[in-house]
Amino acid sequence: MRILIANYRYFISGGPEIYMFNIKKLFENKGHQVVPFSVKYRMNVKTEYDKYFIEPIGGEDKVYFSEYKMSPKLIIQLIGRSFYSFEAKQAFYTEIINEKIDAVYILHHVNKISPSIINAAKKANKKVIVRLSDFFLLCPRFDFLRNGDICEACLKGSLFNAIRNKCVQNSFAATTIRTFSMYFHRLIKIYDKVDYFVTPSNILREKLIEYGFDREKIAHIPTFIDSSNITPSYQSKDYILYFGRISKEKGVEYLIRAFKDIKDKDLKLYIVGHSNDGEIDKLKELVEKEKIKNVIFTGKKNGEELANLIKDARFVVLPSIWYDNMPNVLLESFCYGKPVIASNIGCFPEVIDNGKNGLLFEMKNIEDLRDKIDFLNSRPDIIEEYGKNARKKVENRYNSENHYNQLINLLKQ
Repeated sequence: MRILIANYRYFISGGPEIYMFNIKKLFENKGHQVVPFSVKYRMNVKTEYDKYFIEPIGGEDKVYFSEYKMSPKLIIQLIGRSFYSFEAKQAFYTEIINEKIDAVYILHHVNKISPSIINAAKKANKKVIVRLSDFFLLCPRFDFLRNGDICEACLKGSLFNAIRNKCVQNSFAATTIRTFSMYFHRLIKIYDKVDYFVTPSNILREKLIEYGFDREKIAHIPTFIDSSNITPSYQSKDYILYFGRISKEKGVEYLIRAFKDIKDKDLKLYIVGHSNDGEIDKLKELVEKEKIKNVIFTGKKNGEELANLIKDARFVVLPSIWYDNMPNVLLESFCYGKPVIASNIGCFPEVIDNGKNGLLFEMKNIEDLRDKIDFLNSRPDIIEEYGKNARKKVENRYNSENHYNQLINLLKQ
């Protein structure tokens, strides 16, 4: 098959892009040809197909909303991509026809590409699968958070709740555009044309069904990881680890506060990653203000550096405060034989067998998190046992063959 994959970034920015390049490689290893569609950013991986990519909002170096310099032209671009982009629709249709595409797999597309590409694919009579990485179909903010707390007001009531609370970027204008674009997409029923939705977590599937989406069109296909090239390590040094994107919803603040009063004063906490919204600066200020010792910010790490940090950690902590939707760091940790302590929310109870391959704590409960860290840190035998169970689970449940077989069945049906 010739499969067209659409995503609004063609470089690794976070979990969705890691998945995009992994599934591209997996399809190609299985003999399929993969053609990308994206936005023209300077950081993009080079590809012969970038001639079809559409122009970016604000310039080739402006990736995130915080980088935009507002102007009438940019606002018009934002509105067009948020509602319905004829530019994206035409470029997508042209690529489908010229490259003789058999099926379409759409990843992140909202606000930067637009769902108009769904109509382009259906105009060309192609199967359309949309993989959801967050709750953008249900929540204007994508994550069901308001002021740091879970909020489902828009799921169970009017989307105007978001405008009232300026939920998107704390901006009345941005929230209004996003909210009215959601109403517009519901009015024209564009997502009704999708053949199947793919959700990495079961909680996302259940939220879609709760709103009213057809359960027969929603396939829960968890993210995968190729463990064949990763050797687990059941030895460790004197630190625990958080790694990944550093943003408010990831709850790193609660981990730092819990770490303040742990029993083992020689234990270190490594925080690995970067932020695009200034969150990491706030966390550093917290550490300094509270005089919390042994917290080390390493910055973003990749490749062998990151692999070694995971291998040498005692365990990993993921203190998210939102319905986290199968982050890659969870499966990576398991793959390296590391237990995970995580919030008892979102996808974590689906993956972590409490007391077998990790521990769950009450979200935002600093004392509960501290107690879980103290317990696990004091039991090296339990750390190794949990780590081996974690490795077995990714090998059996979250392997590439399971993912490929389920996904290719949808594309071929």
